[in-house]
Amino acid sequence: MRYLLFLVLLFGNTLNAEAKEDSLKKKEHSRVLRVLNIGQDYGTNKSSLELPASSRTEFLNRDTTWLKVGGAFRLNNIYTHYEGKTFPLGTFLRNEWTWDTWRINVDAYSEGIKFSFEYRFYPTFNTHFLKYGWLGYRFNEKTNLKLGVTQVPFGLLTYASHSWWFQLPYYLGLEDDYQMGFHLSHETDDWRLDGAYFLLAEPRGTNEATFGAFSTARYSYDVVPIPGNSNIERHQVNLRAVRNWSGHELGLSLQRHELYNLQTGHKGSNLAASVHHEANWRNWNLKTEAIYYSYNDVRNDDGEVLDVVQMGAYGFGTYDVANSAALYVIGLAYDIPLDWGPVSHIQLYNDYTLMEKFTSKPGGSAFAYRKSQQNVFGALVTAGQVYAYFDVAMGYNHPWLTNTFGGNALGTGRGVDYQQPISDLNPTAIDPGWNTRLNINIGYYF
Repeated sequence: MRYLLFLVLLFGNTLNAEAKEDSLKKKEHSRVLRVLNIGQDYGTNKSSLELPASSRTEFLNRDTTWLKVGGAFRLNNIYTHYEGKTFPLGTFLRNEWTWDTWRINVDAYSEGIKFSFEYRFYPTFNTHFLKYGWLGYRFNEKTNLKLGVTQVPFGLLTYASHSWWFQLPYYLGLEDDYQMGFHLSHETDDWRLDGAYFLLAEPRGTNEATFGAFSTARYSYDVVPIPGNSNIERHQVNLRAVRNWSGHELGLSLQRHELYNLQTGHKGSNLAASVHHEANWRNWNLKTEAIYYSYNDVRNDDGEVLDVVQMGAYGFGTYDVANSAALYVIGLAYDIPLDWGPVSHIQLYNDYTLMEKFTSKPGGSAFAYRKSQQNVFGALVTAGQVYAYFDVAMGYNHPWLTNTFGGNALGTGRGVDYQQPISDLNPTAIDPGWNTRLNINIGYYF
């Protein structure tokens, strides 16, 4: 029986970082998975693993050695209606099938030392990069340390979303973010405490395009240097406390990091705070979060104070982000267990984010910064090792949901003359409207 239990733990089902946490997992089940680094720590969010109480205690008290190699292949279908225009079949990144991603995962454990690594390839974007890679030490079943490129403990973990798209905080570096440093966590039956220090953002990957001397090839969004604005993120500190009870999770997160100008040596700063709540009731899962962030005294290479910062990822160009805003996140999901041949599960969900910007140009008078919004309605269908997302993603001032990538969507807002307040007397303050994208992502995970 012991050997059978060991094999179940070793070869439990895995799912990639985009497949969301199963809201029906028992609290104790989730805790054991995190302790063993099967589950959130692996980027593995669904498992059929169930442990009897007696066997679970025995296993946690034993030291084991194991190695797992896995990965995923994903295809993606895109059909868009942007700025009032529907694009013909075959239009690049507008209406076509693409080879979205393939990736390799390696995870291992021996004598209390853990190793976890994921490298991703995006053929459509001609880019590849490390998502995470870390060494860890398991002091005991409650306390763990990670060193390397690891997930930032901020807000709802592992994700604030249910869909393939994430929520809007992801595009601001505030959901599923990864940095280079160390992360210490301690967990009890009711509490989880996280503290982390990150020296720098994650290392750059490889892609064909560079912007200045720098590449934006990376998984998570960061402030990146561009010509005339050579700021980078460094010296980040994170604190997070979570309380669990009766299917509920309530958490508070704090974050601070430095914005360092490589040309002038000037140091600005970023402050961010989050309050989140997650609730599970029968087949329902509710995620809510409020985030406030502010970039302070960030300057370009000429010493001018900036009202926006430039963020980038995936080898694309950078886009403007307002230097102060509040985000309000809500996501609701309903799980439907099935027995339709290979189809075992469908999750229906709707995720919404509102971003209110507080930025004003230096000088005193108020200037117009249009809000940004994202809403994704969809379904996740599970069939064996195949996971398929069917999403209708809608964006208002969204850098990825537009015919013109990036721009000032998360800054002043597209079509806005930010030198004058928005009003009926200002015809240049054009409402950008909502854009829509039907997205189908089909992946096989092994």
